[in-house]
Amino acid sequence: MAGRVTRRGAGPDKGLSLVEVTIMLLVLMLLTGVLAPSILDFVRDAQWVKAKEDCEAIGLSVVRLARDVGPCLKFDGSGACTRANRVDLLYSAGPDVTPADVAGDAAAPFAGSGNTAAELNWHADDSRGDSMERQFVHNGGGPAYPTPEAWGSLSALQPGTGWRGAYLSPPIGPDPWGHRYLVNSVFLSVARDAQPGTGPGQRSGGWPNDVFCISAGPNGLFETSFGGNASHGTLRRGDDIVFLISGDTR
Repeated sequence: MAGRVTRRGAGPDKGLSLVEVTIMLLVLMLLTGVLAPSILDFVRDAQWVKAKEDCEAIGLSVVRLARDVGPCLKFDGSGACTRANRVDLLYSAGPDVTPADVAGDAAAPFAGSGNTAAELNWHADDSRGDSMERQFVHNGGGPAYPTPEAWGSLSALQPGTGWRGAYLSPPIGPDPWGHRYLVNSVFLSVARDAQPGTGPGQRSGGWPNDVFCISAGPNGLFETSFGGNASHGTLRRGDDIVFLISGDTR
């Protein structure tokens, strides 16, 4: 009778030896070390792209809203464009901006020369700002701008004007780093009760300042000046992400 040759450990209960496990772990560690920088670069690039696209979408929503309800965004949509009723900042979801979140060129506030309800800077978001969702999405539960069907009873409106939202799909969340998107909407319009004259922000003047959407970027600090540059225009500072919406309404 011929003898049978059997293989030791050929049964279903065979496991990996300690040497095999060690080799596999070393290979995984090597692959992780090689691929990790590429993965991190991909994540960082994706965050920057998302922030830029979000700011562009917010900017286009501001343009569409201002086209329909007028350049002055208001807390009370049926009221006049006064300094107190004008929305000076728009903000997305995210934590309130504090003075500690503002640095560099943005540290100096925008005084407004008596043509704003208060001194302005990015951290005035809760005191002089309104949420993007209220303005872009929840008109009935927000500023309550007149809608197109109401134009016939309101002499200030013309056919086809009025709130036509929603202008952006909710939720309007924070940037990829967890901070608010902001828009310095004060520069869209002068107030009816501003000082007389043709200077910046006065009743017969406009603003030489840019309106833009801003993300504080990865470091979480708003470093681009709220009012842009003294010589007009806006220079992006630090790692801020800026999308220009409009400029110089004079």
